[in-house]
Amino acid sequence: MDRTRFPGRGFGTFWHGTTLSAMEQACLASFSSRGYDVTLFSFERISNVPDGVRVDDANAIVSRDLESRFLYNGKPDPGRFSDLFRYRMVATRDLVWIDLDVLLLSDNTPFRARDIFPLDESGVNGAVFYTGDAALLKGLAHEAMQRVGRNLKWGETGPLLLTRLLRDERNRPRLSPQAMFCPIAHGDIHKLLLPEFRDECSETCRTAITVHLINNILVRMGYWKNVAPPKGSFLHERLAACNALGYFAATYPEDVMRRLVENFNFRRNGKALGIKSIVREAIPSIGRTYRNYYPRQI
Repeated sequence: MDRTRFPGRGFGTFWHGTTLSAMEQACLASFSSRGYDVTLFSFERISNVPDGVRVDDANAIVSRDLESRFLYNGKPDPGRFSDLFRYRMVATRDLVWIDLDVLLLSDNTPFRARDIFPLDESGVNGAVFYTGDAALLKGLAHEAMQRVGRNLKWGETGPLLLTRLLRDERNRPRLSPQAMFCPIAHGDIHKLLLPEFRDECSETCRTAITVHLINNILVRMGYWKNVAPPKGSFLHERLAACNALGYFAATYPEDVMRRLVENFNFRRNGKALGIKSIVREAIPSIGRTYRNYYPRQI
């Protein structure tokens, strides 16, 4: 393993809580099992940190009192807080940031860039992030701090901010191609979980260093992250390649996973008639019926 192939001296990330799911353990282990230094920052003691991953106090990077002041949908949100945390961590510890839903696929792909600003289909994705640009890091942290106490929209302190600050032409050479760190598009994440898409995913990830599993999609799908994806799927094979299957309590049967994916895609594509849709349809219908039987008197 070539320790000079990434900028910085190792990898770092943050976890809110006391227990990791098997999928988060596996993602961490995909780096540590290949010999990379990985630091997991937390405000609390985590009971199931994978071997080889060091633990450090998150207070050394950002004061805990700020954790509850980054709001999303009116509630404290660890994801928005982690945006500030990654900027401060990179600046003070010279570590490459990795989200806990990032799986290392390969350490064979040549990579010697000083910055890591991965692109995905919507812009700059901060799931893997590094820069030695002190002015940029200071600006990112400042912008994030300006939003403390406000109800934030998605990506306001993360991808949207990064895209806005890096979108000018002079920064284009610094951006990392989508195929390198985020090869699977948001709408195709389910393909990682099904055997029939294994070959397609293998080709798409052929030159990739990491794959971003996009935790919020797995959560919305109803995926239980303590159960491994079905045998024969691309993700199952990649978890096996880094000896991470042992973290999982069981393995999804292929037919169960397929139904989970189909139901999610059904809902996502707007084909399911939810209660809000019923209400939107019912109220005008009731109004029309009432007007038909009880016309307004002139």
